[in-house]
Amino acid sequence: MSTTLSITSPTEGVNFNTTYTAYDQTAAISATNLPENPGPPFTVGTTVKGTGESEWIFVKASSAIAAGDACQITSLTALAAPITTTNGLLGNMVGWAQVAIASGAYGWLQRAGACQNITVLASAAPNVLLYTTATGGAIDDATTTGVKLISGVIITATNGAATAAVAGTLNFPVVGAATT
Repeated sequence: MSTTLSITSPTEGVNFNTTYTAYDQTAAISATNLPENPGPPFTVGTTVKGTGESEWIFVKASSAIAAGDACQITSLTALAAPITTTNGLLGNMVGWAQVAIASGAYGWLQRAGACQNITVLASAAPNVLLYTTATGGAIDDATTTGVKLISGVIITATNGAATAAVAGTLNFPVVGAATT
């Protein structure tokens, strides 16, 4: 199921489905590395409200991000990477990519509202607590030792037999403490 999301705050030029790269003066000019592309049109950390009570944050990907990935966002630099149990840091923000963002590129992560693209592991149940996993960008309802709670996210559909994206609701998720 695909939903078209749009902007409700007055930030001209925002498109949640667009990613941006910056011109690298040390690399050869190519179709994706052009001098007329000096950098992203927004400051990392910029937040924008969208339709359906959604809220988005503009980030720079510190590694490749796939559509549906749960991403940890560092508070001070707004760098984002797919979250795992290993890299999840207590108190950091979590947002979901609705489109893929290449490593080093810029894009929008969703932090609030109805979300159609939340990657969960097989058989994750709706309306229960969700945790980090060893799989980058995927969350699950399994509570093994050391996984970290992702508070502020609920999925609203049962996932089938494989890792997949499901719908849910985001309420400004953050990384919680590790389980014991």
